[in-house]
Amino acid sequence: MEDVRPTPETFLAKIREEDTTAGRLKIFLGYAAGVGKTYAMLDAAQQAMILGKDVVIGYVEPHPRPETFALMEGLEQLPTRKINYKGKIFQELDIDAVLKRKPEIVLIDELAHTNVPTMRHLKRYGDVEELLANGIHVYTTVNIQHIESLQDIVEEITGVRVRERIPDYLIDRAAQIKIVDIEPDELIQRLKEGKIYHIMQAKKALDSFFRKENLVALREIALRRTADTINYKQGIDNHSFKQCTQVEEHILVGISSSPTNAKVIRTAARLAQALHGKFTALYVQKEKDENQNEANTERYQQHVKLAEQLGGHVVIVQEDDVAVALANYAQISGVTKLVIGRTTVKKKWWQPNAKISDRLNDYVPNLAIHIVPDHENEPFHFPEVRNQLTFEWLDLLKMFVVFSLVSLIGLFFYRIGVSESNIITIYILGVLILAIWSSGWMMSIISSVIAVLLFNFFFTEPRFSFEAYHLDYPMTFLIMFISGVITSSLTKKIKKQASVAVRKSYRMEVLLETNRKLQHAKSIDEITFEGMSQIVKLVEKPVQFFEIEHNLIVKSVFYRTESMTNDENNDIATLFENTNELGVVNWVISNQHRAGVTTDIFPEVNAYYLPIISSGNVKGVVGIALSKNPALPAFERNILHAIINDFSFALDKWYLQKLNAEVAKEAELEQMRANLLRAISHDLRTPLTTISGNADILLTNTAEIPDTEKIRLYEDIYKNSKWLVQMVENLLAVSKLDDGQFALEMQLELVEDIIQEALSNVIPINHTHKITYYVEPDLLLALMDGRLIIQVFINIIDNAFTYTQPGSEITLIAKEKGETVHFSITDNGPGIDDSLKETLFEPFVTGKVQRSDSRRGLGLGLALCQTILKLHGSELTVSDNKPHGTIFNFSLKKE
Repeated sequence: MEDVRPTPETFLAKIREEDTTAGRLKIFLGYAAGVGKTYAMLDAAQQAMILGKDVVIGYVEPHPRPETFALMEGLEQLPTRKINYKGKIFQELDIDAVLKRKPEIVLIDELAHTNVPTMRHLKRYGDVEELLANGIHVYTTVNIQHIESLQDIVEEITGVRVRERIPDYLIDRAAQIKIVDIEPDELIQRLKEGKIYHIMQAKKALDSFFRKENLVALREIALRRTADTINYKQGIDNHSFKQCTQVEEHILVGISSSPTNAKVIRTAARLAQALHGKFTALYVQKEKDENQNEANTERYQQHVKLAEQLGGHVVIVQEDDVAVALANYAQISGVTKLVIGRTTVKKKWWQPNAKISDRLNDYVPNLAIHIVPDHENEPFHFPEVRNQLTFEWLDLLKMFVVFSLVSLIGLFFYRIGVSESNIITIYILGVLILAIWSSGWMMSIISSVIAVLLFNFFFTEPRFSFEAYHLDYPMTFLIMFISGVITSSLTKKIKKQASVAVRKSYRMEVLLETNRKLQHAKSIDEITFEGMSQIVKLVEKPVQFFEIEHNLIVKSVFYRTESMTNDENNDIATLFENTNELGVVNWVISNQHRAGVTTDIFPEVNAYYLPIISSGNVKGVVGIALSKNPALPAFERNILHAIINDFSFALDKWYLQKLNAEVAKEAELEQMRANLLRAISHDLRTPLTTISGNADILLTNTAEIPDTEKIRLYEDIYKNSKWLVQMVENLLAVSKLDDGQFALEMQLELVEDIIQEALSNVIPINHTHKITYYVEPDLLLALMDGRLIIQVFINIIDNAFTYTQPGSEITLIAKEKGETVHFSITDNGPGIDDSLKETLFEPFVTGKVQRSDSRRGLGLGLALCQTILKLHGSELTVSDNKPHGTIFNFSLKKE
């Protein structure tokens, strides 16, 4: 038998996964009130406190049970938050007090509770999620009827519609679920004894919710739901189970504005959970949906939100036929099971397959279809036609122009002998032109009637009257009218579909353009500008971007929209400066979660806030000034989130490139240090040996050495010591500049003083070179760090002394050129080879194309000069001095 025991590495990986900064959720689950959830939670808290855990009570419902109160003794209880709402005082969990206290474990009763609207989370489970995100473990209680996907089953069993519900993912992601279970008979006895409700309330409960058959069914649901959750988690943790599962189930459900569509969605979610499959919710957007009433729009948005809460992926397609859209998507996406609701549409003799289920059987006969009973269908209402029958007065002028031209053309064809049947098509063509050119369905009907009347007036006998003698004419007029209405209607429909397609194409183009622009952005400011500009184009609303560093707002930029006036943009810009809005931004930064309008977190503010997360940290927050009604459509919201993801990826790429550049610089620095250590050993030993040898000669043979020889030895000692000092100064300067420890002290300096100071430090005793300098004008000032610029002159002049023959001329020139001061150091020596100029300013490059220790000198002087000048915003360049020699040039700002 194959050994499938987990390896030690698997155990270690699981321990590391559990040992994270996020808190863990423990749920005490019951099947009805009074089973002892709060008692079990308090008992577990007492046990945890005995083990040394830091446990506090955040909120516990005040139960009239002595044994429950007894377990609260010894536990620290945080004060609740008292809120005055509509003249009543409510006691709620004070989440800020819990975050400030930051215990290891906090007890929070009634997970499904609805908070007072003035709190930042609409539901208590939102408070719990925030505490978990901050690393606080939570013990909480909930009944099985409050789970979202089970709401319909519970309602069918008990006849009670539960208003307060929690998403299923809270149950599925809980670290531990403990079933609090007692026999239904014992629970009923406790109810009769008044241990759960008061006597009068208990009698009503026994006749409704607390009937034994209800309790037995709820108990079974609780046990089954917990078993499904455990099985699901084992399937995730068990790798062998994943390998055996070859075909993943894909459940598809349709979203609509029907009142009972929520039941269909919950059924599909339960099926997907039981089969461990993928869950997709498809909304088929019709042309008429754009004009649906407010109630339908609100229900549709609630159903989309419900599908997302239950773990479904919402997809929106454009199609007038729901059955065709479901069938096409099922075939393309590999759907294995389709869940739909039963409709009350009856078969008609002219449309035998009116029901969606029957038509789906024809389109996809191999697809398993689950039909959910639907007893509460959407009430029938006549479509709103008032908006469709309106027209603009300009359309009448267009109709006059079109039919005038059509009539003239028809008369011309009639004169040359064209038959009446062909002239009819000319008028139908005019109707098509008006359908494209005009707006509103009313104009299609009017144009069809006018076309019939004009044809009757000009081309039927008797002509130039509205009478018709021939018996075929009425049928001709009727067919002409119907043809005109149908063709114009189809043209209008195609025109509208084309408009919808253009809008969707525009949204997708914005997404693709965003990706392209962000890929080419080179700086953080450019990335921010391109990303925010694309968001403004998508939502057509003003956007505020908050730049974040170390969880603090360092800068905010407002991006206007062209569809609003300057006053409207300014009014919205002031809203983002409100204290409440900034408080929401800080919350988003701390919790890395979106908030604001259309969410359950701070829904009363004026904008929709999304965090920009890069490398696990919030780098920015986007505030979009969305109106509260209507909310951003799901399609645009999905594209918006895609743009945010692209923006985050662009930031990740930029920070990664910045990190790579820093790593490359550090590697280059390490390489330079290694080369420096190799080169310095010989270059320091040579002058030190010379100095010590000359000093030994002077000490031991002073009387025998001639004075001229002594002077030569003294000069040699001085030159070598001077070189050593200069080399050490260069080494110290290079190390400080590369480590970023050297702070520039920029100030205006007199150029002549700087040159004289440099010459006094570099000109050797008895030098054999001719040195001159010129400054124009005399009192020339430049902005610089005097210490470093003196070092630049010293290194360049010393380089000229080293590589030019005795008697050469060295000239320093400083001239004012506009807003800068231009410096040039020239010599008439042998010059520099062109092959050496490209690497002249790199470290360890000397005047000979051999190893750097072949001649005394590390080759750091010019490299140091280039580094200093780059810090000053300048650059050192080299050129040839005709007919021979070298010129070094650089510039400094005047102010």
